[in-house]
Amino acid sequence: MMLASACFSSNDICTKIAVQYLPAPEIIAIRGGTAFVFAFVLVCFVHGISQLKTIANRNVFWRSLFEGSVGPMIITCYAFLPLATVTAVMQVGPFLGMIAGIYLFKESVGWRRWCAAFVAFFGVLLIIKPGGDAFQPMALVVLAIAAVGVGRDIQSRKIGNAAPPFVVSLATTMTGTMLAFLLTPIMQPFGIRAWGPWLWPDLHSFLLCCLAGVLMVLANTFSFLAFRTGDMSVVSPFRYFYLFFAVIGGAIVFSEYPDLLSLFGMALIVAGGIYLLHRERLRAKHAAAIAAVSAGQ
Repeated sequence: MMLASACFSSNDICTKIAVQYLPAPEIIAIRGGTAFVFAFVLVCFVHGISQLKTIANRNVFWRSLFEGSVGPMIITCYAFLPLATVTAVMQVGPFLGMIAGIYLFKESVGWRRWCAAFVAFFGVLLIIKPGGDAFQPMALVVLAIAAVGVGRDIQSRKIGNAAPPFVVSLATTMTGTMLAFLLTPIMQPFGIRAWGPWLWPDLHSFLLCCLAGVLMVLANTFSFLAFRTGDMSVVSPFRYFYLFFAVIGGAIVFSEYPDLLSLFGMALIVAGGIYLLHRERLRAKHAAAIAAVSAGQ
């Protein structure tokens, strides 16, 4: 998961640089084309071309749809928001997953986990500063991205061993690229800066998009492997390295330095998230103990 976080953050840096020169759908097209070739080669050499048929798996499709829809939204956000802000707000995903579990799976949530969720959401408020001069409405789109990420993680668990990881990355790349093309005629009339007319890319921008494509495949593959094969309560805390890499990368590459209020908000999100995962592990151990006693009777 640490490797996935490093690749995601590096991909974000490349994409945020590119969006200063190229519109979002063009970045997705170049990045997606590179990622498609890279993922296709990996599928053929690592898994065998016969595994391409698993791309038709229903859960692979839904995961690809969730993950593919993130690309257009997050690139648009990078045109308006600092890298660390986008990454920090996205870390509320586990709390949104907890809320989804209440409605989708009828899970019970105790007061401790609710407190952790409120702490994290308070941290988000400190970062996006609603009602203040620094507030950017685009931050609300980042919350939508986090919600979409919950659907992606649920589908990752459902896939299991039904499809190899590079096939999942290939499907994600194809879906994201197609969504960008479909959204272009819808978004351009709104005059959003990140969805302007296509331009002929210079070599620097083109190579950045290509590098982002390679990093995106690696990030999705590492993330999928982590959540498919690892204990979620063990794997999930390492996703917060994504925020660490984003803060460092934003400061070095873009000279973006979060203010003290934002840093405090980030700390609250991380603290709430780690405590939530701690409670999840305790609940899992308690349930396993009860099951063991019942089986022994």
